[in-house]
Amino acid sequence: MTRSLKTNLRNSPLRPLYLGLANAYRQARRLFIYPATARVGVVDYDVYWDNKAQAGLGHLSPWRRKRAEAFASVITESSSVLDLGVGDGALLRFLIEQRGIMGYGLDVSPKAVAFCQQNGLNVDLADINQPITNFITAPFDYIILSEIIEHLPDPESLLNLLRPYAKKSIIVSIPNTGFHQHRLRLLMGRFPLQWVVTPGEHLRFWTLTDFRWWAQQMNFKVAQEIPYEGTHWLKDILPGLFAAAFVYVLVDVSGPTT
Repeated sequence: MTRSLKTNLRNSPLRPLYLGLANAYRQARRLFIYPATARVGVVDYDVYWDNKAQAGLGHLSPWRRKRAEAFASVITESSSVLDLGVGDGALLRFLIEQRGIMGYGLDVSPKAVAFCQQNGLNVDLADINQPITNFITAPFDYIILSEIIEHLPDPESLLNLLRPYAKKSIIVSIPNTGFHQHRLRLLMGRFPLQWVVTPGEHLRFWTLTDFRWWAQQMNFKVAQEIPYEGTHWLKDILPGLFAAAFVYVLVDVSGPTT
């Protein structure tokens, strides 16, 4: 009955109103709920990709597609690109199709790597908590860290090691902990909800202001910041408050080492 009513509303002239109210309801619930999948413990990324497979590996959700389009907008055609934490390869394939890049990926999950290889992508197994110089030997035009650095205990060491391997820039995407819904959730006594399975997924957190300061301390210039998801219209006017996530383009300004 309920499912039939929802289907009818989606196909009716009331569709815009229904979708707007449904989205507002989901956002309001996130101020109070915890994910149904929640558990405490170490994240097993093979299990994570097994669960993702049920929704269809290799396909970009609307959120992921917006992020992929943000990456594509700053990458020049026919560039060489390293995607660290490549996952199911959907972003890498999108960039190959849209920008004609020469793409290479690394991931910690054997299942994700096997899936990518089976689908013709140039991807290898690597644990980026180990020195990344164990896995790469040549520079790339761009190095992508999509939803990666917030999972790491020491992203500073990784970026410092990657610095000489990025000829043009390092491009990262992270959630914005200053997003207004996260602020409201904290006001309600619950920490910002940026995880799906366990709170241990994210180890580091940045607001827009924090990230700008952090990048400067790391001797990177934020050449571009793209608020690719958040509250419509407002995310471009007041991104620190209304953007849910950013893509940042980082350019090394540390100068040559002596």
